[in-house]
This record gives sequence, structure tokens and C-alpha cells, in this order.
Amino acid sequence: MDKLTKILSSINDLLNNPKRESLELSLNNVHGDGIFSLVIGGTEFGRLTRVFVANKKLKPYDVQLHTHRYPIRLTVIKGDITHHMAHPGGEIILPLLKYFSPLNGGTGLSELEPLCVDVKSYKMPIGSIVRLSTAAFHTMSCSKGSIWIVEELGFETDHSFVLGVPFITDNLYTKPEMFQVNDHLQLVKREVKRILNAFREI
Repeated sequence: MDKLTKILSSINDLLNNPKRESLELSLNNVHGDGIFSLVIGGTEFGRLTRVFVANKKLKPYDVQLHTHRYPIRLTVIKGDITHHMAHPGGEIILPLLKYFSPLNGGTGLSELEPLCVDVKSYKMPIGSIVRLSTAAFHTMSCSKGSIWIVEELGFETDHSFVLGVPFITDNLYTKPEMFQVNDHLQLVKREVKRILNAFREI
């Protein structure tokens, strides 16, 4: 079973000994406007350790329900975060899109037959962890200032799926200035240290 202190100790080591090659993969406006992706571990896509920081409030379904090409482990560090998941077999009918990311040389979106799903939402307290397979449809909403870690656990497929209307990536996935990367690095270091210190005091 995943243990929070073990995960955060490993994350703390990465934060205190950052590799420039990893940090340079950080991006602004990932998935949505105001979502910063700080890459603190790895240089190979599908094996990165990312910390997401919401510099703006993220409303439900601002980012569509989607799968990933790799399993992930997601850990909540700060904020009011709601996790939304769609499970096949419900009464809600949503457009289903197959996605080959242009960021990786793909052709973008193609429409498939609609999918009937059941959508469930639940709060994720600080310190909570969830693992998601490549078959899992999810998205998140959160308060401004929320922080969560995503560990990519290795590619299993070359495509992902999206539920909803087609989206555009104009003005998304932009390269930040290095001072922005460093500012986010210091912010995340403080929050991880705060949680670890809370455990050390018991």
C-alpha cells in the first residue's frame, strides 16, 4: 500500500536536488489556463514526476474527462480538490474522442461512437493518494493555490481518450521563464516540508 511519508520523502529529495534537464520540461497552462506543471523528476515522457500548481480556480469540467497513456499515482498536497471520474455503463451519454497528442507527433482528435457513463465526484483531502490505470476517465476541479503530484508510471499505449466536445490547445502548454520555475519549486518545497514536519512531530 502507498505510504504518504515515503512518497513525500522521495519527492522532497527531488525538490532539494533538482536536475535542470527535468525542470526545463516544466510548462505553463497545462490542460487549462493557470495550471503550472513543475517537472521535478525524469527526462523521459511517460516517466516524469510532475507537481501541478493551480494558479487559478479550476471549475468542474474546465478540463474534460480524459484517460492517460500511462498509469499514474496522484497525491494531494494542498487545497480544496474534487476528483471526478466517469465509469462506462451509466445513463449519461457523452461524445467519445480518441486523442493522439500533437505534442508527441500525433494527429490530434478523432470522433468515435458516444459512450454511456456514470459520473462520480469525491473530495480528496490533503495527503490522499489515488492510482489510475490507462482505462480510467478522470478530471479534477480545485481552489486557487491547490497543489498535487502526478507520477507517470510508464507508457502502456500510444493514445488516450476524451469525453466531451473537441478542445483546442491554443495558448496552452507554453514554456515558462526559469524564474517562474524556481518560484514554483520554492512554493512546493515549503508545502511538502510542512506535511513531513507534521509527521515528524508525532
